[in-house]
Amino acid sequence: MYQLDVKDRKILSQLDINARQSNAEIGKKVRLSKEVVKYRIDNLINNGVIIRFHTVINYFKLGVQKHKLYLQLQNVDDEKIEEIVNYFHNHKKTEWLVQTTGKWDMIIGFLVNNINELDDEITIFMNKYHNYIRNKAITITLNLVHHVREYLSPEKQGKYETVYHTTKDKKEAIDDLDTELLRLLANNARMQVTEIAKRLKTTARIIQYRIRQLEQKEIILAYKLHLDPRAIGNIFCKAIFTMSSMTKDQLDKFISYSSGIKEAVWPQKVIGNWDFELDLEVEDYEAFQRILSDIKNHFSNIIQQTEFCITSKEYKLDLFPNAYPTYN
Repeated sequence: MYQLDVKDRKILSQLDINARQSNAEIGKKVRLSKEVVKYRIDNLINNGVIIRFHTVINYFKLGVQKHKLYLQLQNVDDEKIEEIVNYFHNHKKTEWLVQTTGKWDMIIGFLVNNINELDDEITIFMNKYHNYIRNKAITITLNLVHHVREYLSPEKQGKYETVYHTTKDKKEAIDDLDTELLRLLANNARMQVTEIAKRLKTTARIIQYRIRQLEQKEIILAYKLHLDPRAIGNIFCKAIFTMSSMTKDQLDKFISYSSGIKEAVWPQKVIGNWDFELDLEVEDYEAFQRILSDIKNHFSNIIQQTEFCITSKEYKLDLFPNAYPTYN
């Protein structure tokens, strides 16, 4: 486990607020030289704390839907699990892939154009692996929040802007260059404009303009840190809530309260087998249980059922369809 000191935490917090900041900009905010900032970022990457820097893209505005497939497995050994993992890891329409403990053994996120497209992909998978699937569940994400990891820094570093996107967002049209730019930035949020221009065979000036336009249209929402919580001794947990009958005001209060938890990373309203998911990065299982208990105590009148998963391994996180890999 890597031991973060105060300086590491401040740098990580700044990268989580805006990963596209330069080392010099970060240095001014955390009172370190740009050379020290670079050294520490490189060290955090080399020690597996930072996996990559990703761009939060509002794919809802581009007509893309987010769905998750939850699987309970049966009659599987390590070799079969690896085979299923590889199937989804290499799948062009998956964006997230994790193994978990709890009720579910595996969660797979899909980015597709419509529900029929998802149905086709699940049918293909089930025809191939139905003997190894005990149970499955499917959710459609209606809205998603990307939180700044407040737990990283003991000092609140400025006002945090909520990064939020929803299926109700106004649709926007983009051209091929914008699409290629988004595919590249998805896993390379800190890539220099000159390098982007080189890879996309255009000029730095055009790339700067295109990025600015995508930000103004709120297609690019943020530049974030992709962190491995296990590398610093934390665990990634997902709380799952099935709600009873409730008013819109009650739901809004529940979402606001849950989203305000400092360990919350991705609160999301879904439709499917349950109603709400809360992804958290916490110190340990006991901390997760305390948070879960606190939520249930505050909203016992509207929470019908709770479940949870703890992520044991993450294999994939691509926040845009057909995203390019990370480039060093």
